[in-house]
Order: sequence, then structure tokens, then C-alpha cells
Amino acid sequence: MAGREVIDRSRRPGPGPAPQIRLPRFERFRLGNGLKVVAVRHGALPEISARVVLKHGSTTDPAERAGTALLTARALTEGTEGRSAGAVAEWLDQLGAVFRVDVDHDSAVLSLDFLSRVRDEALQFLAEVMTRPSFEAKEVERLRDERLDEIARGLDEPRVVAALRWNEANFGGHPYGMRTGGVEETVRRIDESVLRGFHARHYRPASATLVIVGDLPELDRLKSRLETAFAAWSGEPTEPAPVSEPQPASSRRLWAIQWPGPQTEIRIGGLGIARLHAEYATVLVMNAVLGGLFSSRINMNLREDKGWTYGAASRVDARKQRGPLYVATAVDAKASVDAVREILGEMERMKTEPPDEEELGLAINALTLSLPRLFETVSQVAGRVAHQVIYGLPDDYWETYAQQFRAVSRADVQRAAERLLDTGSAAIVVVGPMRDFHAELQSLGEVEIRDIRGRPASL
Repeated sequence: MAGREVIDRSRRPGPGPAPQIRLPRFERFRLGNGLKVVAVRHGALPEISARVVLKHGSTTDPAERAGTALLTARALTEGTEGRSAGAVAEWLDQLGAVFRVDVDHDSAVLSLDFLSRVRDEALQFLAEVMTRPSFEAKEVERLRDERLDEIARGLDEPRVVAALRWNEANFGGHPYGMRTGGVEETVRRIDESVLRGFHARHYRPASATLVIVGDLPELDRLKSRLETAFAAWSGEPTEPAPVSEPQPASSRRLWAIQWPGPQTEIRIGGLGIARLHAEYATVLVMNAVLGGLFSSRINMNLREDKGWTYGAASRVDARKQRGPLYVATAVDAKASVDAVREILGEMERMKTEPPDEEELGLAINALTLSLPRLFETVSQVAGRVAHQVIYGLPDDYWETYAQQFRAVSRADVQRAAERLLDTGSAAIVVVGPMRDFHAELQSLGEVEIRDIRGRPASL
């Protein structure tokens, strides 16, 4: 047809324009009890999302009672000084609100999403469950049993076993090597007195930040409402003990766990970077090229070329100190050792073959062009602002995010790979039918046989 545009379907479509994120100005103030507040008016809908950010994550747990921070947060809605667990649940239903807790190594975040018409009562709810939990023995026992069931169920899944054991092999005795929810031995030691003590020490207003986003009243009215809601919360600030820098291993660790079946779970990697590292954007681009995208080198190799797996991916998790950087996949058990060799080979290739312009462009576009979708709801915005609070990122961080990534060069990626992808000191964990390929696996280094709980074992 005359005048009709002809599309060349043999060529990849070009990317759209670079996204522009423009968040409203943050309004910062402190309440009389020391609680820091970050308020953001955002969106046209009558809804509000609140996040209480606490500095005390799972690294605050006593080693012998790992899981305390998580169980403390989960117990907040299981009864308060004035209401039973059932009454708290009914109150939340009446508000039509959604309450969540998220505890990781670096922080604990309590989230409440609600409509602005119930703003005052929702803030009262948040204040009551956070500052006046009862920690009744029967409720704590139930939560502890539920957590123990979660732990037991996880040990029935090879992917979970591989992830847990790899963290231990990689971090050793460092707090980052312990899962945030603890293990069976540590969780069994937690009772109501432990949770009360943790709450009394660490749930302090001057150690917390309230992020509140959405359909907010004028600043003076908001301050007044918050002062009223949190008036009874008091206590001097407490700072978590600093977490030491994880130390890289001097040699390769190769752990093998017997698990019958047709597949082998593989985890390979080492230490990545801290969240505030100057090369954060560069390392994320490197990871995208290595294994962070479907079109990444490792996935194209193991899935598309070899056909050994449904998918292989790499991940970098930047924390207050150096977090993990690793590759994860499940492969046909017959290809287990070859898959490990290929992954190690791709890690080495990142150091000698920088990404070409197409690889670099795909990685940067994947990390930046979808950014607006992460700010579509007030809950998403509150989550992003909470992330800024946890890691001390500047107010304009998301506005400048894309340009940080677009400044990354091929040479930058290669230098980051040279610094971080040390296959000679990598932690390698394989969970599969070890008896079938144990002898071959030994060609990659000294193999330590472990059981599903990480204890020394034999085949």
C-alpha cells in the first residue's frame, strides 16, 4: 500500500527515550520524641503508604538466637497491651489496610498501606502495634513453631539448601552468612522474653524513620497528626553495632551435598560490593552482561547453546558491607561438572572480553528504561524512599539514577570484573546426585561433602 511504513523485522527495535523520574520534594522533620519523618506528596488517588524503617536488621541478632529480629517484627500484630491478636486482626480488616514486615540483614521495615479517609486511625494502628506489642507466650510459641516449619520445609527443596549452604561457604562466620530468619537450633532458643528484650532495646523512635507517601494533608496538620499518634513512644536512640567487612577467601571452597534426582542445583560466586560503593552502577551493568538478563552470557551458554537448564542467572546483592555476587542455576545432573566449568569460564571471560557495544547497550537499557514502572504506586514510591533512608542515599538519587548507568563504559565493566570475579577463591556449592559425579568434581578442587544442614558428611 502506497505510503505505508515498511518495518524491517530482521533488526532489533531501538530503545525508547531515557526515562525521567521526577519525585516531589521530600519534606523532612522530627517529632518531639525524636522520630524522623520523610513525607512525600505523590499521586492523585486517595491512598497513603507508610514505612517505619528501623536500623536493626538480622545482623543485630545474638548469634545463638538468630531469627530474633524477624520474629519480633512478625509478633507485632499478634496482640498489643490493649487488644488480643484477634482484635488486632479485626481492626486491620475494618481499616481495609495492608500491614507487612520485611527484615533483612541491614534493616527491618514495617509497612502499612491504607486509604487517606482512614488516615488518623491507620496511624493509630501502626503506632499501637509497633510500640505496645504484648508478646504473649502462646502467640510467640505459635510464631516460633511456624518459623520452624518454614525452616524444615526449606530443607526439602534443593534450591533452598544450595542457597543456604552457599552463603555459609562464602561468608563463613560473618553475620551475612546466617539466614535472616535463623536456623532450627537458634530459633528454638527464642521465647517471649527474648522478643520483649529485643523490642525494648531496639524499637526506639530516635533510631527510626517514618516514610509516608501519598495523599497527605498540609505539613502543619500532618505534623500534628503524627505527634498525636506517636506521643506515647519514647526512648533514647540505640545504634546497631557496626558490621565488619567480610573478608575474601584465600582459596576456592567446593561443597557438595548428596541429593538424588535428575537435576543439580549450582551456586558459584564470592563477595560483591557495598551499597554505597562508587562503582555500584558499573557492577550492576557487569552483572547484567554476565547473568542478569535472559540474553546474558551465562544464560545463552547454558540454556540456549548447551540446553542443560531452563535458566541460569547471576545476582549482586549490595548491602551496608560487601554482599554476595553469585551465579545460580539448576542443570541436568549429567552435565553438573561441565556446567560448573562453563560458569567459571564465563566469569573468567568477563575479565578478558569486555562487553561489545550491543551487550553494553542492552544491559544499560534493561537497568534504566523500566525505571518508571517502579514508581507507579504510592507503595512503590514509599519502598524506594525507604531504600534511600536505609543506605543514606541523597534525595535526588532516583532522578540521577539513569545518568549514572549511562556513564558506564566497556572498560569500566572489564575493570570491575577483574576486581570481583576471582574464580580461584570462589565458593562453589553443588546439590545433586553426588555419587554419580563426585570423582569428576574433584578435578575442580578439594571437595568437602556436607549434609543438607551444612555439617561435614560422607557419601
